[in-house]
Formats: sequence, C-alpha cells, structure tokens
Amino acid sequence: MVGMSLLRPYLRQVIRLPLQKRLLLEGQKVSVRNAGHESKMVIIPTRYEWTKFKNDLHFYVLLGLVPMGLLITYANMFVGPAELSEIPEGYEPQEYEYYQSPIKRWLAKYLFEEPMKEYERSLHTLYVEGEHRYWNMLYKKVKILMKDRLDYRGWYWVDSDKSIMDLQREMKEYNERYIGNK
Repeated sequence: MVGMSLLRPYLRQVIRLPLQKRLLLEGQKVSVRNAGHESKMVIIPTRYEWTKFKNDLHFYVLLGLVPMGLLITYANMFVGPAELSEIPEGYEPQEYEYYQSPIKRWLAKYLFEEPMKEYERSLHTLYVEGEHRYWNMLYKKVKILMKDRLDYRGWYWVDSDKSIMDLQREMKEYNERYIGNK
C-alpha cells in the first residue's frame, strides 16, 4: 500500500502528460489546473445544538424511563396490589399502609408528609395570618381614632428595628468578652 501511494504522482504524469501533449499539438485548449469543476464541500448552517439537545433528551429520558418501567413492571407482576386482611387486636395501622399499590405505599412512607402533619402546618399558617390580620386591623383602628380625636402618637414604647437591637446586643457581648465591663 505504501508503494502504491508513492507511485501515484508518477502514474498521473505518465497517463496525463501524453494526453495533454496530443491535445496541444492538435490546437485545442487544455486545462492545466487539475481541480474539480464544482465545490465538493457544501456549507450549511450548523445543527450542533439541536443534535446535542436531542441526544441529551434521549439519554435522560431513557435514563429515567427504563429503570422506572422495570420497577413498575416488577412491582405489578411480582409484588402485586395489597389485599385486605384482619387487623390484629391493639394494632394501629400507619398512614402509608392504607394505599393499595406498593409503589404508592413506598412514596407515602419515604417521600411525602403525613396528612396530619400537613393539616397541622396549614392550621398554624392560618393562625399566624389571623394574628397578623388582627394586629394590623387594630393598628389601623388606632390610627383612625387618633386622627378623629386629633390625638398624637402616644405609644408607651419606641418602635425600633430588630436588627439594630441584635447588633447592639452582639456588640455588648463582644465588649464584655474582650474588653471587660467598664
């Protein structure tokens, strides 16, 4: 193979030169340039981003769907749905034991919150919002009464920013620790 590639330029000259000489002697035009007559490399817009997106999409979809499909198939074929049975005396079932599918039971046990916790959390949120609403309403009522009675702001405390109070307490602790009480 190496010998053939070394002989290629010489074989071209042996084959082409006699043809070119004959055409020159006959008076015809001879193309000296040994290039092609059309462009061989077509310039097109890039499809790199689309191809990369498509490949990543296929990869991650298959990365998620294949294991999930295998897990669901295994759970439905070999484990099966839950069946009702008698509850022993004194046993209180957990919340996740009420679901029929083993996948739903696992999700309810390890990933989702218990319904009672969610309910109590929402009640606490409602309580806090109710307190804010009550104190805002009371504050507005006091402002209206002060305006109606031509009263002044007669609070018994000074409004201050909590962050300033925290900084003052930290500086006091710092001074006591490193400088000492003065």
